[in-house]
Order: sequence, then structure tokens, then C-alpha cells
Amino acid sequence: MAREGFFTGLDIGTSSVKVLVAEQRNGELNVIGVSNAKSKGVKDGIIVDIDAAATAIKSAISQAEEKAGISIKSVNVGLPGNLLQVEPTQGMIPVTSDTKEITDQDVENVVKSALTKSMTPDREVITFIPEEFIVDGFQGIRDPRGMMGVRLEMRGLLYTGPRTILHNLRKTVERAGVQVENVIISPLAMVQSVLNEGEREFGTTVIDMGAGQTTVATIRNQELQFTNILQEGGDYVTKDISKVLKTSQKLAEGLKLNYGEAYPPLASKETFQVEVIGEVEPVEVTENYLSEIISARIKHIFEQIKQDLERRHLLDLPGGIVLIGGNAILPGMVELAQEVFGVRVKLYVPNQVGIRNPAFAHVISLSEFAGQLTEVNLLAQRAVKGEVALTHQPISFGGMIQKTAQFVQSTPVQPAPTPEVDPVAPTEPMADFQQASQNKPKLADRFRGLIGSMFDE
Repeated sequence: MAREGFFTGLDIGTSSVKVLVAEQRNGELNVIGVSNAKSKGVKDGIIVDIDAAATAIKSAISQAEEKAGISIKSVNVGLPGNLLQVEPTQGMIPVTSDTKEITDQDVENVVKSALTKSMTPDREVITFIPEEFIVDGFQGIRDPRGMMGVRLEMRGLLYTGPRTILHNLRKTVERAGVQVENVIISPLAMVQSVLNEGEREFGTTVIDMGAGQTTVATIRNQELQFTNILQEGGDYVTKDISKVLKTSQKLAEGLKLNYGEAYPPLASKETFQVEVIGEVEPVEVTENYLSEIISARIKHIFEQIKQDLERRHLLDLPGGIVLIGGNAILPGMVELAQEVFGVRVKLYVPNQVGIRNPAFAHVISLSEFAGQLTEVNLLAQRAVKGEVALTHQPISFGGMIQKTAQFVQSTPVQPAPTPEVDPVAPTEPMADFQQASQNKPKLADRFRGLIGSMFDE
């Protein structure tokens, strides 16, 4: 069941930073404030300048605060899917209480017992999602608390990400004056928010067309089958226009937005003037010619996606293709996608008042996803947080050596933000992981068998 309260999503993109404040009440998500600021310090979806990115985030948060009329203290930030690794794991503990009734502590303990997967020091736990609990051999239990038993088992999925990127992400957000409530895995949130139950069951591919990159996520049988990120997006279209027409990128961006058409057969023969470098007088350019430049890049991106989907036999799914993102707004994008993929294509437009724009689909999904985290998942993440915090304690060469080594093996050296950070080996407590990105149990169930193809690029 969804939690009630305010949830803030933060989408740090290559061209823009979006902040959305939503209120979850009576099972409905109502947007009360949204902002869209120009992004800085971000390249291909990755933060490359902490100070510049923090300034952009701070600006976006201030705008959202003003519109929502509330003070934002923490945010739910998305993490791109290509940075992730996932592996199944399981744990088992005896129920030690006198009554044999399973408590919150038992849930935490069984999660800790599952954190025995060895990892390289350059990776960090993002979240742990329980798939099912087993009490004395009875399977398929979503919440074992309150049940009686002598043996508690659990199966789940462990998500890890690059340590440096996660650290930079949290550091940037903290420098903007807010805390990271959850690091949310973008493809999981995206398919959950954008697609309906039938589309997730029978199979659908979501393509998020951003400025710096294009994200692909395919779900079938409620399980994420494939995700990938192409390092090409709307900015590449702008650069192509700039090079071909020999004009500045700023003017090229304006031409794309004002006269752009992704599907040449729909473009008109009307002309417009372009200031060309090296020419005294503006040059006449037809909308059809501009459309040819735009479609060449977009078609190239779509062809790469098509090859990936065909290789995995995921192209002919009943749900077809769903387009979201700022670059998907261009007229003719759906028609071009239909021509390339040869399947049903639709453009997803959020139904929230004031933000009926595909560019806001991702940031909406982050707020919605955060509002649907359950108590069991929060308990699991608290266990992860506790284990991780122990790995950052100074290693004693006394009797605790063995225990510390065990913890290091379970959840290898992982940073977590605090005001003081060692530049070489961050040793911050993991407060930010208190409620780190987690799915509700039924969503976790949808990603069983993920390890096979999810991150095959």
C-alpha cells in the first residue's frame, strides 16, 4: 500500500534538471510543484562537475519550493540503468524468540544473512529487493511479520552500482542543500509509472529520449527483460543541424524546436532564414531539408535499438513501443518510429495538470515510485544500511578482525555521504541508505529472472 505524504523527485539530465513535488493521498498522486532548470556539470547523464551541477539543482529546488509552498529537505534521485548490476541472493535464519513469532528484527536479520555476495571494492549496494519470504517451507509470502515459525528464509535481488558515480551523485545533491532520501533505479520506476498492468504483463518497450542519451527498457510478464542506454540524444540532433547548416548550436537548437519535423514526408516546403557562419546574408533553408537532417540522427538511434530488440526477440511484443522524454516531443517522432520498428508506437503524455509533457515522465515516476515503497522493503534497506555502516568502522586488529572481514565481504567498501569525506576512501555513515531505492513487493516480483538479460548491452 502506498505511503501518504510528500515525495520529491529529482531528475538530473544532460540539458535540464527537473524537480517535482507530489502529494500521495488516498492512493492518488497529486503534483503540487514542478520546476525545470538548465543543467550544468552533467555529460551523458553523468555528473562531471559537482559544483556546477549542485548550483543547477539548487536553482531547480528553489523554484519547486516556491511553486509548491513547502521546504524541500530530501529528494528521490534517479540512477541510469546502464550503471547497474543485479544478482539474486538468499538468506536463512532461525526464529529465536520464545513465542516464535516473526518480528521486524527477524526480517532485518534474514536480509543481513543474504548479504554474503562478494563484490569488488569499486561497487556499492544501491538497494536490496525481497522477492519472497519462506516460513518453515511455505513459499510466496510477501510480509512474514506476525507469522509463527522456526525457520525464516528469503530470496531477493541485490542491486549494485559504481561507487564513484553514486558518491558523486549524493555529494552533488548534498552540496545543493538537500539530502538523498532514495537512489531510485530509473528503468524500474519508468516502466512502473508509464505502463499499465496489461502492457507490463504482455510486453512493452519504453524509450526515454533525453538530450544526452536514450534509455531503453523492455518489460514482459511483469519482469524487466532488457535495459540499455545509448549515448546519443537530442543534443546530437542539434549538433548535426549546426554542422550541416554551418550555424551556431544555439541557433540550431532554436531551429529544431521551431521548425523541426522528425518525419520528412510530413515536412513542408516552406523556407526560413538561417544565419550562416561565413555568409553576409542569411541563407534560405526549407523545412523539408531540416527534417532530413533531424531524421537521419533519430533513425540511426532507432536502428541501434531495433537491432538490440531483434537480437533478444523483444521487438514484436503486443504492447509495442512507448516514447517518452524531451526529444520525443518533436513532431513526426511517432511516425518515424513506426517506420523503423514496424510495430505499434505511441507517445506517452503524463495526465497531471500543468505538466502534460513527455519530458516530465521520468521525474514523475521517481516521486510515484518513492511513494509506493512498503514497510518490508524499508526494513530490508535498513538492514543493508546497518551492514554497510559497519564496513566503515575502523578495523581493529583485535578480536573483531574476523567479524569485520565478514562484513566487508557482504557489502564491500561503499561510500555514503556526510559533511566530512576522505577524498580517497570515503568513510561516511550510510544515513542516505535508510530508505534507499526499493520496490513494493509486487513490483519486485516482476523482476524475477532479471540477471540473464537485463544488462547485456
